[in-house]
Amino acid sequence: MIERFNRFLAWLARNIKKTIGFLGLIALMALVFTTAFSQGYHFMREDSYAAQDENAGTVAVEIPEDATTNEIADLLQQRGLIEDTWEFLIKARLMGATDDFKSGIYYILEGSSVETIIETLRAGDQSDVVPIHIAAGATIDEIATLLEESGICSATDFQRAANLTTYDISLIKNIEVPEGRRYILEGYVLPGTYQIIRDSSATNVMEVFLERFVSEYTASLSQMADQSGYTLDQILTLASIVQSECAVSSDYSTFASMLLNRIRSGKESLSYWSMPSTVLYAQHRTEEELTSVSEADQQYDSPYNTYLYQGFPPGPICNPSIDAIRAVLYPEDTEYLYYEIDLNAPNGSRHFSVTEEEHNAYLESQR
Repeated sequence: MIERFNRFLAWLARNIKKTIGFLGLIALMALVFTTAFSQGYHFMREDSYAAQDENAGTVAVEIPEDATTNEIADLLQQRGLIEDTWEFLIKARLMGATDDFKSGIYYILEGSSVETIIETLRAGDQSDVVPIHIAAGATIDEIATLLEESGICSATDFQRAANLTTYDISLIKNIEVPEGRRYILEGYVLPGTYQIIRDSSATNVMEVFLERFVSEYTASLSQMADQSGYTLDQILTLASIVQSECAVSSDYSTFASMLLNRIRSGKESLSYWSMPSTVLYAQHRTEEELTSVSEADQQYDSPYNTYLYQGFPPGPICNPSIDAIRAVLYPEDTEYLYYEIDLNAPNGSRHFSVTEEEHNAYLESQR
């Protein structure tokens, strides 16, 4: 109902100049105000738990001093942030924001709703805000380096903040911390673009990350996670391996199925997951290719090394995307137990096998 009304409002905004005159506009505004009141203005509010596009960038916009609402609308349209100026003008008036817009520099996420843009422009100048983009699969160490290079906080402080559980976030209160775990909060930073104030404390930055995680995870995945039989930390550990081992997202759900099948198989040989990504993490070589892991590397003594140690590593090996987490919770229905990089695939996709014989035959065919 709310979504349909929002679409109707946008359609009216795009066609208003063609369909009505001044008196018609007055009548339309009266109708909109009445409906908005009856809906409690819900039609104008963006879902606070809507997932963020992890690949979306930010657009820098400078609002001049004394710019009118019409001029601001034109500027936003020119920068590709809104499709129609009339929709912006109508919603700004309905939100009582036409006199609240402030001059300054703003960083606006691509694909933001009109309501979000309006609230951003009401909040005031963002010249002290730094847009940070965290890639899917980034590690805490890589994020720490990015934050330091961006002038937000020191890498060392952020690494310390990633080992705290004192944040007021219930999801992290019961994380088990086995011996050898590098960072308690590895896996809990969702990829995407964040607006962070320059010279923030590392703990405040981590709180921003955790709040995003809670909002997106709670919205779409928590119920299924509760039914999975795994803890949240185990789900994120599995998702981090899916993220690290797959070159293309189309392999996520198949790879997750294969990994879960290994866990359920009860076979001694498969209790060693033998994932090269876990070795690279253990050796602080996460930017290198999976194929760079040698037989000697497979003997590297670390609890993260799934060639040497059975079952789950001490924790996630990167910060996975929502898609990778979803793949673990909604895996493809397969009987696969083995995989290998498909050397014939230009995109680096994986080849999966049901039996060890099929797997070995495929490996032989690639020699």
